[in-house]
Amino acid sequence: MTALLTPSISLPDRPQAADRLLSAVPLRVRGDVQRLLFNPRCGGRGLRRWLSMMETDWRGLPRLLPLELVDVYLNDDDAEPLHDCENCGLFVPVRVARRIGHEPTVDRIYFPNCPNCGGRTGRFAYWSSRS
Repeated sequence: MTALLTPSISLPDRPQAADRLLSAVPLRVRGDVQRLLFNPRCGGRGLRRWLSMMETDWRGLPRLLPLELVDVYLNDDDAEPLHDCENCGLFVPVRVARRIGHEPTVDRIYFPNCPNCGGRTGRFAYWSSRS
């Protein structure tokens, strides 16, 4: 008897991060997220940035990401994961207005409190609370 293998849903240069992220995305929007990750012409800059951050900072992800968090990335092309939760470390999106040098300015804060655990969010909130 042969075991059925599930194909990996990963980007060629980021297999571990992509698999981790996609496995935590709610099933009903996982296909949309995967499409944005694989086709930069469709948007998804914030999701790809999240993947890059996950590669260098191996914080845990919740078993299932809050749908409202994923929806921000699907509906706002200017959303980027620039804030995080002080408690659980989850990266949360903000709307980026413009960039001054290398630093972006925030136009909209979607989640002043973490949609996963309720903790406060902000720029470097996770590492600031660890000192």
